[in-house]
Amino acid sequence: MRGDLVADLTGDMAILALVAYLFGRSGLIAKCVNQPLTGRNWLFLTLIFSVLSIYGTYDGIPVEGALANTRLIGTIMSGILGGPSVGLSVGVISGLHRYGIGGFTAEACGIASVLGGLLAGLVRERVGLANMTWKTAGTTAILAELMQKGMVFLLARPFEAVWALESAIAIPTAVVSVLGTVVFMFILKDIQIQQEVHGAKAADLALAIASRTLPYLRHGLNLTSAGETAKIIYQLTKVDAVSITDTEKVLAFVGKGNDHHKAGEPILTRSTQGTIANACLSIIRTAEDRGCPVPGCPLQSGVVAPLVAHGTVVGTVKISRSAESGISEMDVQIARGIAQLLSVQIELAEIDEQKKMREKAEFKALSAQINPHFLFNTLNIIMSFCRTNPEVARELLGHLGTTLRYSFAKHGDFVTIAEEMEEIKAYLEIVKSRFGSRLTISMDVDDTVLNTAIPVLAVQPLVENAIQHGLFPKLSECHLAITALKEEDTVRISVFDNGIGIAKEKLDQLFSETVDGIGVQNVYKRLKGIYGADYGLTLDSRPGFGTWATIRIPAGIEVSCYENWDDNCG
Repeated sequence: MRGDLVADLTGDMAILALVAYLFGRSGLIAKCVNQPLTGRNWLFLTLIFSVLSIYGTYDGIPVEGALANTRLIGTIMSGILGGPSVGLSVGVISGLHRYGIGGFTAEACGIASVLGGLLAGLVRERVGLANMTWKTAGTTAILAELMQKGMVFLLARPFEAVWALESAIAIPTAVVSVLGTVVFMFILKDIQIQQEVHGAKAADLALAIASRTLPYLRHGLNLTSAGETAKIIYQLTKVDAVSITDTEKVLAFVGKGNDHHKAGEPILTRSTQGTIANACLSIIRTAEDRGCPVPGCPLQSGVVAPLVAHGTVVGTVKISRSAESGISEMDVQIARGIAQLLSVQIELAEIDEQKKMREKAEFKALSAQINPHFLFNTLNIIMSFCRTNPEVARELLGHLGTTLRYSFAKHGDFVTIAEEMEEIKAYLEIVKSRFGSRLTISMDVDDTVLNTAIPVLAVQPLVENAIQHGLFPKLSECHLAITALKEEDTVRISVFDNGIGIAKEKLDQLFSETVDGIGVQNVYKRLKGIYGADYGLTLDSRPGFGTWATIRIPAGIEVSCYENWDDNCG
């Protein structure tokens, strides 16, 4: 056995070990290895390992008219990491290359390359990459080497030359191939373990952040909760800056660059705007990638992760560093973990807010309809009609009973439009007894929308608001119109009154985020939270002419769908 041959082949194996290290550190390689059957990933792995195998051939050592080389290591690893399709394609390419070089072993080595890549791929398919150990990889390399030796003895001639060749290189090439494959696997596995450790540390840190931010985010994503959350993330991650945004403005910014990235101001950087638009995590390597328009911004690199609630991007969280390409894989994992946990907290906060608003709405309806003043006036009117018009008194008692029954009933979160309209009719009949002939009411409800689900007490507050604040101050010719119609895939419910109207500044205040309102404000927030920005409540008012309140909700969803949401209704 030639010592110089072992030394030269060991040097080649060292180069392969370096390549293995670089492979293990590459996120792109990891993605390709996990999904090797997609066309792009297959092509990438085939090219990489074909180059590696061809290099092993070119760097081979001439011995007895043939080449002692490490080609088989690259071919074996292509099968182990890429499966049968990659192993076979690399084996064919490296085998054809070896055949083209020539020599009395060219045909045998070319065929052995194809069989070796296919064998390694079948082992990976059978065992699985996650269960692949250095022992399995080493055994595969031994079988591939034996297969190559067998092909050489079977196909190469003259036999005396074959014997002389294998006597010189059989043991060194077999040892180097096995050791090279084992070292390759050891390095990859070690890097995988290190990545898992980093992932565990990132998960622990993300959980610690989520635990400490929970008391703040329970109130939703706003300037106050975002500010406290950003401070906690900044303290625990030790990065150079942390920012949290909604879809339009910066909610919080802590760290370097806070002289021009300020809470309450519009988002400046293209990277954050792109993350909101694309709903995917963005890794920033340079200041150009970051896209800050302010010259001299100290931040160069970073990670922007979207905050998602109910499938919609509601904001972003960004961690940044001053150094160019200063973001590590652990930073990426931390940002991703933080974003996922904060998104869950935001969703839970919205659900909690929905529950609170529904309870407020029910309390508002109860106190508005059955407060002592309303009840006293209604009973007085009924008593007066008992003497003058008993029939009207009986009708009013029936309407009052309907109102009481609806108010005290145990509703779910949703009722049908028919149920909501029945209660509104009863309420309006009582109201008409107070207005007399100066109030006219029209209702146009399409039969096709009667069974459509609507959040409980979504229309009634709008009717009450029209009566109390729009029409009651008016002295004559009061008119209230309620319509519910289907428009393609949308149901539109409108409440119009020709009352005194609402001044613009008061109308803007009704929908202000700082107003903790019930009634109209409650309806606006609930509809927006349930159906998103494409649906909900709009108000249009012209002082002296009247007010239009319009609700738009998806058509075709019945109450049973909301009660059995896990069954994928709607």
